[in-house]
Amino acid sequence: MWVRRHLVKLQDGRCCYCKRPFTKRGATRATIEHRKSLMDGGSDDLSNLAAACFHCNQHRGTQKNQAKQKAQHTIST
Repeated sequence: MWVRRHLVKLQDGRCCYCKRPFTKRGATRATIEHRKSLMDGGSDDLSNLAAACFHCNQHRGTQKNQAKQKAQHTIST
């Protein structure tokens, strides 16, 4: 919990992607985001973490998964 609060404070209470202010609930609530994803060799180190709103975090995860699946499909064909 302290990590999320710390990241939110560092970012002036705004999402690292869309810059919308965080809310306590809903699509703009604060989540912890890996700047470099774990599957791409990123770490859980504080320097690799940022606060993103739930909407942006989910959207980015979906994009990463689709790109990974597309790359795997290209390799296998």
